[in-house]
Amino acid sequence: MINMKKQAFNAAAILALTASASSHAALTLLPNGGFEATADMGTFADGGNGSTATFETTGGNPNGYGLASSAGGGWGAGFVAVANAAEDPLSLADYGYAGGDTVAFQFDMKDFGGNSPGTTGIKVESWDASGFITGSDVQVDYGTADSTDWETYAHSYTMAAGATGFKVVLVGTDTAGGQIGFDNLYIDDASAVPVPAAAWLFGSALAGLVAVRRKK
Repeated sequence: MINMKKQAFNAAAILALTASASSHAALTLLPNGGFEATADMGTFADGGNGSTATFETTGGNPNGYGLASSAGGGWGAGFVAVANAAEDPLSLADYGYAGGDTVAFQFDMKDFGGNSPGTTGIKVESWDASGFITGSDVQVDYGTADSTDWETYAHSYTMAAGATGFKVVLVGTDTAGGQIGFDNLYIDDASAVPVPAAAWLFGSALAGLVAVRRKK
């Protein structure tokens, strides 16, 4: 009977650890990451060198999406996820992270034509209280040239040590005349842990332990 009690206690511990391990982060949209609002993503979009960054109401994945276009010549249009109209970085703590953590992002992208492989993709920057941390930005080209539909891309980025905030930049296009669409920008939100599920598992294990004690 002592062995049964010990086994029940071990089961409770294992279930608790399993609940903790499986209650991983949940995907959460970054500010206007669905591009549904007819306002700038995170209140800021950028077009330069004859390029534009606009919000389209239909044709996304689904509904609205962000269109980076260099139809006017040049390149460099992009959408920047920031906290407010002052273009402040997003808070790492709000999403359950700190400096040095590796963070996963996910977004959809579609090539609407005119692009060749270049600098179309995602860039992440680390920020602290003093501003942008020099050298922390990492940009990845996903080579979407000639894609005909929306594709989902995953990106992992390790925040700089001491970082307290971050910005995400969806970058396109890489050449004059190109058009790239972006939609559904997510972060793997470590603060969104499904605690009720973990508590239920642990409670069930404890109930089993109590049952064993009563049987004894």
